[in-house]
Amino acid sequence: MAVVNTWEVKGTMVPKPFERMLKVCMSPEDGSTKDFTLIVSLISPRSSTSYHSHAEGGELMFVVTGRGRVTIEGNESPIGADTAVFAPLGVRHRLVNDSDETMKVICVFVPPLPPRYVERVVREEGRG
Repeated sequence: MAVVNTWEVKGTMVPKPFERMLKVCMSPEDGSTKDFTLIVSLISPRSSTSYHSHAEGGELMFVVTGRGRVTIEGNESPIGADTAVFAPLGVRHRLVNDSDETMKVICVFVPPLPPRYVERVVREEGRG
């Protein structure tokens, strides 16, 4: 059994224009699980993720705080606290934080993400 207090997890900042803090809270890399990866994404006010997809598997996202919109394969929907979103394997998606508060999103990946995934995101998205 793994218990993680997410506020204690050190995060990695993705720079502008896709500014957000990514906290890998459970993953095979840290030995807490072998079946999935759980990331807490703290999307800065008036920021977003890039429009991206995952080749490894689908992504389940649950919005805890904030409000904005999600685009999945060109279809846009409003999102806010208590909204669940699923982007299947290979499907392009993007979250936008339209508010003046941080958007907190719990992201679960099954199967787990490859090692050093967050470092790759920072490197690729940091180029703008």
